[in-house]
Amino acid sequence: MLINQRPERFSLFLDAAHAGENETVLLFHGNEVLLNALREEGRLPLRGEIAAALTATEPLHAFTQDDRRVFLADTTEDVPIPEGFVFTPVRAFTTLLPTEDGYVLNAAYHLAVWYRTHRFCGACGGETAPEEYERALTCRRCGLTIFPSISPAVIVAITNGDRLLLARNALGMFRHFSLIAGYVEVGETAEQAVHRETMEEVGLRLKDVRFLASQPWGLSQSLMFGFYARLDGDDTITLQESELAEARWFTREELPETASASSIAFDLINRFRLGTLPE
Repeated sequence: MLINQRPERFSLFLDAAHAGENETVLLFHGNEVLLNALREEGRLPLRGEIAAALTATEPLHAFTQDDRRVFLADTTEDVPIPEGFVFTPVRAFTTLLPTEDGYVLNAAYHLAVWYRTHRFCGACGGETAPEEYERALTCRRCGLTIFPSISPAVIVAITNGDRLLLARNALGMFRHFSLIAGYVEVGETAEQAVHRETMEEVGLRLKDVRFLASQPWGLSQSLMFGFYARLDGDDTITLQESELAEARWFTREELPETASASSIAFDLINRFRLGTLPE
């Protein structure tokens, strides 16, 4: 599961000093990021390597991990692409080596989307500008301060004896079997969201809902809370066809290909595979 292995060495404290030639700079173009295409490891670029693509923008400090300052930049234009580099879907963070690079890209993309979607104030429409000493944007017109937004979401491994419930989405690009998941809504706890999402999507009741782990997920700017639960009562699935294409119970031997090994979904499914979910 892709998480920061040294959180005590991670800092979001805003550093106003410009990026140096040998510091990591991530240039985003929509849902893509500029990466080195010639290396298997260490694909995140340094400023000096992609200087030609950064002529129109000054990278903004995102965070610091250990002694490594990480910067981000965002463009909507076609920019000169340095030799050996290519714009790659951001989902590449699930396969980057070393794995710390995957965590760095995951977190930086979350921030990049926040900056991109909050260029204007939601209260008065004025332009926003980064604060100098904290991770925030302030409206130049009305003074509203905006902090990075994180959407809480839940994902749950539901067991029925020796079987695990997996489902496939009806919409979107990800069509592999995975676990029931959804966003926490206003006024409910994460545990209540687990019950509601399960009832809405597959019509099943749960018992013994327990929190197991959490993971930041930059693709959806969310924090995923992973749970385990047992079926309570009838195992007949009533599919919410607007959300899901299919949902089935699987034994350990029947488990299909599922999510990326970097995801919390994979971690929860693998716990079931290995028989390490709580009793």
